[in-house]
Amino acid sequence: MKKKILIIIVMFMLISITGITYSLYTNMIKKDIPISLASFSVGVEKKTTLDIDLSDLEPGSVNHYDFSILNNINENMSDVSIVYNIILKTGNYMPLDIKLYDSSENLLFDSSNGAKTEDGLLLKTDDIIMPYSESVKNDYSLEVVFPEEYSGEEYSGLVDYINLTIEASQKIK
Repeated sequence: MKKKILIIIVMFMLISITGITYSLYTNMIKKDIPISLASFSVGVEKKTTLDIDLSDLEPGSVNHYDFSILNNINENMSDVSIVYNIILKTGNYMPLDIKLYDSSENLLFDSSNGAKTEDGLLLKTDDIIMPYSESVKNDYSLEVVFPEEYSGEEYSGLVDYINLTIEASQKIK
């Protein structure tokens, strides 16, 4: 019986010494690792105005809103590749035809194929990638049309909004 008690005491001593040794070891690790952060720069340049005021739209009118997205701000270029989306939300109260074109006049989204939500209409581009290796400027044109066929009295006094958002993040592989 004394042998068993002695073995148990020796095991507790070994376990407690090992625990102290381990905790002393983990406290001695240095944390002086230098960290350098990559610059992430995304800018929006207005060619005309991005304040999309729909109050002056009349049936038959077509408005264009031009803007650019850049991977640099004030000579500070992004050090990482960027992936971004252009997202447009509207209340969808007015019967508007909305289209977004890039500089090559490729249609990026159209209100006829937007996602209807409880808040209105949601339009979103596919992922657009900007490399970090060179300064890039992507030009866009948003076209908002109030069709002529909606000139009836029932459409007068309608008010709508357009919220244009650029969501950007670092591209990882």
